[in-house]
Amino acid sequence: MANWKELEKQFAARLSMSCRPVAVTFLDAEPAGIAKFSGSEPAGCSFWRLAADGRAFYTLPADHFNCAVGAYTHNVQLLPERVQ
Repeated sequence: MANWKELEKQFAARLSMSCRPVAVTFLDAEPAGIAKFSGSEPAGCSFWRLAADGRAFYTLPADHFNCAVGAYTHNVQLLPERVQ
């Protein structure tokens, strides 16, 4: 398993970053040891902000139903009533 804290330090040091890096992955199963996102966000971009603030979590397709663009980029099929 990767040492994410160490990788973050290396990225920040080499790239002179003013914000924390964010990692995204697409998995076939829920990740062990990571909390499921709870709540609601108005757009998929909100998840990036939360992650940049230091939160580690995973989302499910339904978490992206509030944002057509976010759903599209994550290949999430919106419910018919959410498409419009």
